[in-house]
Amino acid sequence: MKAQLPDFHQMHFDSIQALRGVTALFIVLEHIRFLNCGAFGVDIFFCISGFMIMFSTHGGGRHFLRKRLIRILPLYYLMTAGTFLLLLLFPGMFEQTRANPVYLLKSLLFLPFDIGAGAVQPLMRIGWTVNCEIFFYILFMIAMRISHRFRGLLCSLFLLGIIAAAQAMPSPPVFLAFYGNPVMLEFLFGILCYYISRGLYRRHQAGKLPGFCRVPALILPPVLLAGLMVTKSSINVLGFLRPLLWGLPALLIVLCAFTAGLFRKTAPAPLVRLGDISFSLYLMHYYPVMLLDRLVFDFSAPSLRAFLGVAVAFAVSTGLALVSWDLIEKRFSGWLRGKLISK
Repeated sequence: MKAQLPDFHQMHFDSIQALRGVTALFIVLEHIRFLNCGAFGVDIFFCISGFMIMFSTHGGGRHFLRKRLIRILPLYYLMTAGTFLLLLLFPGMFEQTRANPVYLLKSLLFLPFDIGAGAVQPLMRIGWTVNCEIFFYILFMIAMRISHRFRGLLCSLFLLGIIAAAQAMPSPPVFLAFYGNPVMLEFLFGILCYYISRGLYRRHQAGKLPGFCRVPALILPPVLLAGLMVTKSSINVLGFLRPLLWGLPALLIVLCAFTAGLFRKTAPAPLVRLGDISFSLYLMHYYPVMLLDRLVFDFSAPSLRAFLGVAVAFAVSTGLALVSWDLIEKRFSGWLRGKLISK
């Protein structure tokens, strides 16, 4: 007799975690100048985030925002403070911004501002995605307070309303222009992915999900990723083009990763661990890659030396991320959870 499968919300999706790890590597590739082919990794991250926030709050949203802030703020604040220190000590490293205490305060409070040349980003420039995540969490928390059952629908309506308001104004305020960027729609795609995945799992649980589904689930992600890599350099993805050209493929990739996990319960352990450290890898890699580029390998054009530099960049970034994950995400954030979240 076939064993009863656990409830959907009791599952642990190693395939999604492995996808996080692969996605983080694409972000590293984006900052290798002669490759510059992984910006769409952000879109995959946003879809995964929408999916996992819906999944993790199924049983209730107690301490939801506090848990998310404990998870994100320690490393983000450390990297932001480190960026400010680098600006003070080595201002020549940075092309646009400067060590302005107001910029530091706004970065810590997730208040968008123009750092120079029209770029609306925090001091740590790749931290713009963290700003988007925090704003999504706040909207999601408000939605849960109104109705836990309809939290996904309400949060989606909030996002749609904010994006519509930003697009309707000829010159929206910086705050609205930043958080009303159409890229925010990709959190909505993640919410949609959750509902589709839950339906697929129930069919799988009932033995009604055809076995041939594993074929597209395994083949589509590498095909889509290869297509995104090849076309990235020739596509200037702005406005609503981004959720269409990158967000929808990201949704399919996440959905395929979930479906593949139904047929293969375990994902490669190194990729799962890479997924565990993906947040640290995302925030930690930029400055080491930039230094390796400027001081050692020169990533301006492909060469044997540059390709060796890519391998070194992966190794250094992953090593730093492992240390960061263990000391900050696991130990320090774990200590904070024990202190700030009641049992």
